[in-house]
Amino acid sequence: MHARGMMKLMEADHSEKQERRDQIALDITRLEPVDEDLTTSIREKLEAISFPCSIYYVPDRFLTGEDFDKYYYPQMVSIGPFHHNKIHLQHMEKHKWEYLNALLGRNLNLDSTLESCVKVVKELEPKIRASYQGNLSIQSDEFIRMILLDACFIIELFLRYAIRGLRRRDDPLFRSPEKFHTLRNDLSLLENQIPFFVLQKIFNVVPIHKDGYSSISELSLRFFKPLIPTDVQLLQEKYSFEGSYHLLDLIWKSYLPSFSKVHLGKNTGFGRILQSASEVQQSGIKVKAIEAESILDVKFGNGVLFIPCMNIHSYMAALFRNLVAMEHCHSEKMKHITSYVFLMKGLIQSQKDVKLFYRRHIILSYVGKKDDLVNLFKNMCGNVDLDKFYYEGMWDQLKDYGGTKWEVWLCKMKRNDFGSFVSSPSTETKELLPVVALQNESLAFHD
Repeated sequence: MHARGMMKLMEADHSEKQERRDQIALDITRLEPVDEDLTTSIREKLEAISFPCSIYYVPDRFLTGEDFDKYYYPQMVSIGPFHHNKIHLQHMEKHKWEYLNALLGRNLNLDSTLESCVKVVKELEPKIRASYQGNLSIQSDEFIRMILLDACFIIELFLRYAIRGLRRRDDPLFRSPEKFHTLRNDLSLLENQIPFFVLQKIFNVVPIHKDGYSSISELSLRFFKPLIPTDVQLLQEKYSFEGSYHLLDLIWKSYLPSFSKVHLGKNTGFGRILQSASEVQQSGIKVKAIEAESILDVKFGNGVLFIPCMNIHSYMAALFRNLVAMEHCHSEKMKHITSYVFLMKGLIQSQKDVKLFYRRHIILSYVGKKDDLVNLFKNMCGNVDLDKFYYEGMWDQLKDYGGTKWEVWLCKMKRNDFGSFVSSPSTETKELLPVVALQNESLAFHD
């Protein structure tokens, strides 16, 4: 083909392509403008997918026994969607609205503050919904109203608790210590939560007489102080609570042990029965009480098992059950509370162990019958399995130490041909005798 013919073909092809481009450009200009609301909705959905679920229903395996509802379900006030509109909780709705009005009414322009709060919750709605397990069927307007009402109620309640001058003399929520205890307990239930970031946002929007309280986490720790056996001021200096999932998670953080897990390089797993405190003592290991930053600071060293002293209050049964349930819903969390409950369940197996804990001043006080203490920790974990035992390294150290004591004692017995053991047993030998029988029984079982 001649060069001139080739040029004509190329020009024709270029002209055809240009015509197609013009046609495409024309088609694009004819497209309807993108729906901004739809785009925003899709963007919010994508953001919600990346936001973690943190508020769960209590797993069925925890809901055992005739009275499980008093440990896991609110008795006085509903917070969030899981128990919303329950008939027996409706009487508190009036108080919630009164508290919301008091909180927002501290600004002369109440309508402006209300609009700001509604806007905050509406913008956060996808993230708030994503925080809850399952699909919530509550319509948007009702959902926003519920979350805003519950958040304002909690903030105003915390403020009135911390600042006496804000309380009214006729406030029924503060008149009865028993009712207030029930109210506080309801706010620490796993199924009765709203995301902590909602409380933070509303706290920063509403006109608050802060009186030295600069954050909602500080107010929360003040409110839950009776449930936290640690100095709150020390906790605030040591930890940041601003990233808490919700109020129960904030309480969980306040219980964290003050030192790292003991690692021994073994990966033996956890599937064995722990010795009781009496058996530990009989093996030649001393059991002593210590004052510690956290009641979880159980440690072993130089032949002594140190257990932080504790006051066992009436709230402990419900609180620890919910903390254990929360740990099992969050697979990424180290099961600190569950491990502590398992440890105490192992150490306190009989009235003999209870008496030992009292003699050693490990248990300082207990509101209830001493006979119930044996089952207290046992009932907290029920049918729960434990795959990661926080105290495993410490317990292996204790067992190894106890094993060494056994070997020394048995060598002495062999050298004496058991003569002196039978004729005049020492105090140490008398203490070890029941454990020898126990070990022999265990060996016979495995044989």
